[in-house]
Parts: sequence; C-alpha cells; structure tokens
Amino acid sequence: MHKFLNMQQPAEADALDTTEKFLTSWLHKLQIGVAMKLGLMLVSCIAVLLVGASFLLSSYLATQLQDNALEVLRSNTRIFHNNITTEYKRVLRDAERYSNVYINNYQNMSPAPLRSLDENALKALLNDTNINAHFTELTSVFASTLVREGDQFVRVSSTLQGKEGKIATSTVLSHDNPAYAALLKNKPFSGVVVIYGKQFISHYEPITDKLGQVVGAVAIGFDVKLALQPVIKELLAVHIGEGGYAYVLDAGFSPGAMVAHPTLVNQNVENLTDAHGYKRYADILARKNGTIYYETVSGYGAAPRKRVAVFEYIDGINWIIATTSYVDDVARSSNLVRNSLLLFSLLLMPVILLLIAGTSRILISKRLKNVLKISQSISQGDLTVDIRIDHKDEIGDLLSANEKMRASLHALVGGVVTHAHHVHEAALKITEAVDGQASTSVETSSSVAEITSTMEELSASSTQIAEHSRAVVDIANVTLEDCNKGSDSMGELLTRMSDIDSDNQQSMREIMMLGNKSKEISRVMVIINNVADQTKLIAFNAALEASSAGESGKRFSVVAAEIRRLADSVTESTYEIENKISEIQNSINRLVLNAEKGSNSIKAGTKACKVSAERLHDIVATAEQTSTAAMQISLSTQQQKTASNQVVMALREIVVASNYTSQSIKDILSISQDMTQLSEELNQASGSFKLTDRPDEQA
Repeated sequence: MHKFLNMQQPAEADALDTTEKFLTSWLHKLQIGVAMKLGLMLVSCIAVLLVGASFLLSSYLATQLQDNALEVLRSNTRIFHNNITTEYKRVLRDAERYSNVYINNYQNMSPAPLRSLDENALKALLNDTNINAHFTELTSVFASTLVREGDQFVRVSSTLQGKEGKIATSTVLSHDNPAYAALLKNKPFSGVVVIYGKQFISHYEPITDKLGQVVGAVAIGFDVKLALQPVIKELLAVHIGEGGYAYVLDAGFSPGAMVAHPTLVNQNVENLTDAHGYKRYADILARKNGTIYYETVSGYGAAPRKRVAVFEYIDGINWIIATTSYVDDVARSSNLVRNSLLLFSLLLMPVILLLIAGTSRILISKRLKNVLKISQSISQGDLTVDIRIDHKDEIGDLLSANEKMRASLHALVGGVVTHAHHVHEAALKITEAVDGQASTSVETSSSVAEITSTMEELSASSTQIAEHSRAVVDIANVTLEDCNKGSDSMGELLTRMSDIDSDNQQSMREIMMLGNKSKEISRVMVIINNVADQTKLIAFNAALEASSAGESGKRFSVVAAEIRRLADSVTESTYEIENKISEIQNSINRLVLNAEKGSNSIKAGTKACKVSAERLHDIVATAEQTSTAAMQISLSTQQQKTASNQVVMALREIVVASNYTSQSIKDILSISQDMTQLSEELNQASGSFKLTDRPDEQA
C-alpha cells in the first residue's frame, strides 16, 4: 500500500553545530533576562514541536484516513463482488429449476416416463416445437432443445435468435462450448456460455433413453447483462467521495470491454493510459486481484490527480469488479485538523510565553541574581555573606559550591590574617630588641673607648707607678671593678644577642610557616580553579547531553551555559586572588632572604660578643693581676709598662670588634624594619577581606 507519510532524515552534525551557534549568538544579542530568553527558547521549541506535531498528526491522520478509505473501497468491492456472485448463483439456480420445469413439460406430453422410451420415440418427442414455444410464453426465459446426432447436438427448437434475427434452429452445439463435453459424459452443466456473440447464464441437462444413452439435451439460459442488470444498477448508483465510483470489466468473453461504467460502458479500455502513460486497465486484467494507483486529468488544463482502485475477479462469470476514488479526498480532513492545530498553537504561544517567563523569573532569574550578588560580594572580599540553599537543583548545587568556596576562602584568609598579625608583632619585637641592642652596643663601645683611654694614661704614667703605688692600687681596684662591670655588660650583651638570635630563628620559622600557608593558599586556589574547570566541564557535558537529547533537552542547555559563565567568573576571581597571593609570596621570599641575612649577621654579632666576652674575661683576669701586682709596682715597673701596652692593644681590638658589632646590629635593625614594613603590607592586603572573626578583635 502506498504511504503518504514521508519521514524526515536526521540532520548532519555540522548543521546542528551551526544552528546552535546561530541560536547562541541570537540570544546574546537580545537585551533581556534569562527568564525571557528561556521563555523564548521554550516557546520556540514548543512552537516547532506543535507545528511538527500538527504536520505529523495530519500526515498520520491522512494515512489513517487513506487506510480507512482503502478499506472502504475493499469493503465495497467485496460487497459488489458478493452481490454479483450471489445474483449469478441465484440465476444459475433459476436456470437449473427452469430446466427441470422444461423437462417436465416433455414428460407431461409423453405417455410414459422419458427414461423408459427408446431412442426414436424420445427424439420424436424432443422434436415437438410446441413445448418450447409454450414454455417461452410462460417464463420469458431462453430455452433450447437439442437432439444428438452422432457426436453432434443439433438444436431442434429454441427461443434464441441468431445474428439475422432468425430462430437458431438446426444449429449445432459448438464443440468449444463448455457444456458439450459434460453432455457427452451424461453430466449436466451450469455456467456462462457464449452463443451468437452473447453471454448467457445457462444450465444444460442431458436426456437419456431407456438404455441410458444420451439422446438429447435441454438448455435454459439468461442473458448475463439482463439477468444481472439490477445489481449493476445498484453498483453504478454508488458514489465514493467526490469522484469515486464502481465499474465492471470483462476479463473472459471480451477482455477489456467495460460491462458497467459511468462513462465508458461497452467500450474496450484495455489500451487506455493515465497521465503518465500507465495502462491501468491492462494491468487490472493481468493481475485480476489487487490495488493500483494512477493519475488522471479531469479536464483540459487541470493538474493530474492521483486515484486508487481496488479490484477483484468474479470466478465463473469472468468479470472484474473494481471501485476507485481520488486519493486526495481523504486529505481534506487531515488538512483541516492541521490548520486547526496551527491556529490553536499560534493562540497558545503568548500564554505559554507568559507562563514560562513568570515561572522562570521565580525559579531561575531571582535565584541567579542572588547567586550573582553572592559571587560579587565574595569577589569584593566580603567572606561574611550569608548563603542559603533554597532548593535541591542545579542552582542549589551552585549555591552549595559558592558556600564551600566562601568557607574555604574564609578559613584560608583568616589563617593568613592571623599569621600576618603574628608576623607583624614578631617584627615589632625584633625591632625593639635590635634597637635596645644598638643602644647597648653604643654604650659598650663608649665604655671600651674610655677603658682604652684610661689604659693609655696608665701606660703613660707607668713610670710614676712606683712613686704612687698606693694610688696605683686604688686605680687597679677601680679598674677591676670597671672590668667586672664590662664583663657583666658583655654577658648581658651576649644574652641579648642570644635572645635576638632565638627571636630571629622564631621569626624565620614564622616566615617559613607564612610561606607554607601562602603555598597552601595557592593549592586551595588550584583546587578552586579545578572546581571551576570541573564546573565548566560539567556544564559543557550538560550542554552536550541536552543537545544529544534533542528538542526536549534544549531547555537545559541555557542553564548549562549560565553555569559555565558563572564558573568563568569564579575562575577570574580566583585568578585575581592568586595574583595577590603571588605578591605576598614574593614579599615573604624577600623577607626570608633578608631574615637569613639578618640571622647570619646576628650569628656573627653573637660570635663577636663571645669574643668580646672572652676578651673582657681576660681584662678581668688582667685587672686582678694588676691589683695583685700593684703591691709589687715599685719592684716591677718595667713589667707593668709592658702589661699596660698589651692591655692597650687588646682594648683597641675590642674597640674594633665593638664597632663591627654595632654595624651588624644596625644592619639587623634595618632588616627588622623592612620585615615590619612587609608584615604591615601583609596585614593591609589581608585586611581587604571581610571576615567574621578578625585577629585584632580577638586580641
């Protein structure tokens, strides 16, 4: 069966990509919100679906109507076939019944039963023409009596007229007559026969003598067209659709002759063609049963219209009964349904747009604006923003991701702020300690200078020691006391240098911890970037899945695009944070280098202090010796002069060492001041973030 529904082939992948790019660029050009864009997209998709559904439904309806119409044609053809077959069989039964009546007429004229007569008596009875005429007058049925002459059956009486209008007597039953072979075998025959160019529904009954030999036969017949005229009239009166009708085609007696047709009756149509040269009637005669499609032109200048014909062969009578109708008659109802659906879709689109826009504004736009506001607050450094997850959907997952990001940033920046505060306090302490060490170093240098001056005077007056031994003893005691003080000062200086070294090591550890924390911040930023990248990948995969889903998945592709855009915004924000962290790390690295230099300087100062302490211990020992030797000054003035010169030389070395220590402490002071400035910058950088708990508030 012919199908009217043509299935649309799937588009190529590049065509889909081009369509997606066009829709994306078109939506970006529209200066409207996401809700309205989503509404337009959904309405467009729904419109396409409704229009496609309208055409599919109309096509499906046309197919169903065509199938129904084709089934109606088959049913009508079957009904006409059954009616003609039934009428044909009824006429056959009538012919058989009339045959018995006709034979009874001969029996009534016979003095004895026909089967008891001999051949001559029976033939004499059959040659009586009065019986035939009387029967025709009563029944108006064609009747013939045949007498066997050898192998021939000769009509001795008949109501059938020949071609010239004469009674067909003394004619021989043709050997190609289907009744001839049956009569020779003493068997009756019922069926259609052709006599003098006409078809008759006939019944032939053999007549035998007392020996059982066929002596003759009687034949009763009805003109086929006259006998089936009522059925044919009923058939021609049936109209199917606008131009549908039924017709009867002869397939036996005169193949191609139209037995019944609204316009082509009694014409031979075997060679008639349609608009494309198709010989439909010849095909029907060849196939006898089936369905054909062809195109005809109803008038001059008219377009060809397709028709369908259903035909069945009537066995026995050798006719083909067919019903035909225009194919496009069934499409009118489907077109009406399609147009109604299109009009309904056109009226429904604004309502759907308003409903979708309103729903999208409530479920998407307001919530996306909330997400945007939260992201802007986080990008501006406000980590105290309150994030509430209202629904368990994609936007809810996005809010959850923002909350996790805010919590991670809050903890990270909080740690940075705390450590920056500690570093700043440690830098201030180091500065204060180094400042005190600088003051102490200056005092020590002054003291050593005074000692050196005193020892030089002592050396100058060593020649008078003998004369002033008592004064020397006093001076030696004073010197011993000053040396003890200097030793105590150097011990305190060594202790302070140890404290400075310890504090510097603690500062180094704090700075290293700060560097590690900044690296952890970088790793967290990497995690955030990975989360953002995963979010974009998920959004891209969601867009691919929506695209693979076809039309029903296009609504989700817009949400996936918005999620991907938000992930890009998060990536940009984390990139700015990474730049700040990188600057902090560079500052920390410089601070570490300066702290290492300061540590080396402190260690050198500590070492110098230890040397100075040892030298002061030597001075104390020398002062004790001086005090002891003061008693013997008068006896060893030369030895005292030599010792005084040695003390002066040692004190000069101490002065040099003190100057070096003072310069180292100044360098440490400069480094600690730089570290204080860097920690202050770190405090200011971390202060740009707004946290719930600030270190200064906790302090």
